[in-house]
Amino acid sequence: MRIVDLSLKINRHMIGIPKLHHYDENPTRCVVLSAVTEKQLEGIRARGLEVADDPDIGLSMVSRLEILGHSGTHIDAPMHFLEEGWTIDEVPLESIVKKGRVIPLTDAAPNSLITADMILDSGVDFDASVIPVLYTGWTDRTWGSQLFWDDMIGMDESVSHLMIERGVSAVAIDFFPEIAFWNLDGPPEKPGINHRLLLGNQIIIIQMLNNIGALGDGDFTLVAVPLALEGLDGSPARVFAMVD
Repeated sequence: MRIVDLSLKINRHMIGIPKLHHYDENPTRCVVLSAVTEKQLEGIRARGLEVADDPDIGLSMVSRLEILGHSGTHIDAPMHFLEEGWTIDEVPLESIVKKGRVIPLTDAAPNSLITADMILDSGVDFDASVIPVLYTGWTDRTWGSQLFWDDMIGMDESVSHLMIERGVSAVAIDFFPEIAFWNLDGPPEKPGINHRLLLGNQIIIIQMLNNIGALGDGDFTLVAVPLALEGLDGSPARVFAMVD
């Protein structure tokens, strides 16, 4: 068995969703508050990490993380878009730790929408026993640049209907689960439609995966683990695959 990490690294250089003030006003910060020795602190600074103005020295390294629940690789709970529903700590782990299957969609063009027909045309079969992993390669190619958002691949509503029809418990993606609304001249016709359809049917959305191409086409177990943030709507996650 080999382990394939599918998670983006969390750092202060992460760029949030354009035109949403929450991301502009709450950038990700990883702040080192204390270090074991001055030498360790020098190494921390050399790696470009943010350090508190007056860090403690002499006992242990301690740091503070500030991050929105939907930044980087993360998991959406139904409460994210529904008045009532599972919070992230209530999402059954059985829904997000199970057999996965990659659906290759790497021919998708920038600024395009993934459709149900594209998924069906891939020839990869899936049902309620697996988590479909929709693989465009977009995050691999563009994460860390403004191009990631400027030319974002999105999701057509037909994909949500297909996932509901197949009865999946979760869907994992490396692109945005809606049309890229920040690139539109006006508001989208159906804002949040895929979030509402999927989460409304208790289909958990696992977003911004990376390195999916390393999985190959064999069997694997997908492990998507959010923090147990009581009462909240989503969480950064460590997502990996155990490949047989």
